[in-house]
Amino acid sequence: MRSVLEWTTDFFAQRGLASARLDAEILLAHALGRDRLALYLRYEETVPNAVLRAYRGLIQRRVRHEPIAYITGRREFYSISFSVDPSVLIPRPETEHLVEHVLRRVQHLPGQSTGPGPLRILEIGTGSGNVSILLAKQLPQAHIVSMDVSLPAISVAVKNRKEHPDCSERIRFFQGDLFDALHPQRARFHVIVSNPPYVATDAWGNLAPEVRDFEPRVALDGGARGTEILYRIVHGAPDHLLPGGALIVEIGHDQGEAVPGMAQHTGRYGEISVLDDYAGKPRVLVAIT
Repeated sequence: MRSVLEWTTDFFAQRGLASARLDAEILLAHALGRDRLALYLRYEETVPNAVLRAYRGLIQRRVRHEPIAYITGRREFYSISFSVDPSVLIPRPETEHLVEHVLRRVQHLPGQSTGPGPLRILEIGTGSGNVSILLAKQLPQAHIVSMDVSLPAISVAVKNRKEHPDCSERIRFFQGDLFDALHPQRARFHVIVSNPPYVATDAWGNLAPEVRDFEPRVALDGGARGTEILYRIVHGAPDHLLPGGALIVEIGHDQGEAVPGMAQHTGRYGEISVLDDYAGKPRVLVAIT
């Protein structure tokens, strides 16, 4: 097993893959049907020929820059493993900031820090369902409505929901474009959360091939300026927030002035702030009605 990992690591490094050793370990563990720790517990074992054949196929997929998450079909988010495929955006570490700020904001909602609820949350852009499922697990008083324009994405989210029966009955997934599927008078929420598309169309060619060539463009391309979807969310959210409710949205690192400016321009938010990620870059807009 040692020699296989060393050869694969060198092979990946020669082809410019940044995390060559990690990729080699993840793919070999996947081919073996084990976790990465098991590789080191059996480091001197010989890899069976059938596994080697499968492993070679995984290697060829990776050198074409197919993301590891799509090859293995799984991605960890907030220490929970989620099913993913090319119909959904791969969950990113920076989106954990989005979840953290939702959890913090709930503490400031009267009567919602401990329940009994219900706490009503709307997610715009379901994707794999990772955000909605995580919030439901962390907030047992929460009832979540989660929207996505993509029916294949909702299918993945439903699959992930089935893996978490402790919260599955409190999450409802719907297909729809932003707020279009919601009742204009009756749909009101304490929190609206979203990780929307915010990459500018002109920047598409500059993205890493793992993103540009494999991830769903509908989940990433935010229009000419990258803010078209954000604009619609910021302007539409007040119609679906309860008094004192919060819009909490992930934004691009270069949108720390444009997006809060949009919110200010609506005249419908009483408090607007932009929160940085751990790298000190603008990452989350919080706007309170």
